[in-house]
Amino acid sequence: MTPPELQRSNLAIWLVLAGVALSVVLGMAVGARAGAIGIGVVLVVCAIFRAVLDSPVGLVIRTRTVDIMLYGATAVLIGVLAVATPSI
Repeated sequence: MTPPELQRSNLAIWLVLAGVALSVVLGMAVGARAGAIGIGVVLVVCAIFRAVLDSPVGLVIRTRTVDIMLYGATAVLIGVLAVATPSI
C-alpha cells in the first residue's frame, strides 16, 4: 500500500486529468467555447491544488508562487480568449 499523503497527491493529478477529459468531451458535444472554458476551470483547480496541497504529483514544476501565477494567468487568458473570440 502507498502512504496516505502519496495517495492524496496522486488524487490531484487524477482529478485534473478527469477534468481535461471532461472538457474535451464538453468541447466536442457542446462547442469549442464550452470546452475552452472547461480547460480554464481545470487550470484554476490546478492553481488551487498547487496552493493547498504540499506536493501534488504532476503539478509541481517550479516554485509554488510561480506555478500558481502561471496556472492562474493561463486560465484567465484561455477564458478571455474563449469568450472574446466570435468564431468559436
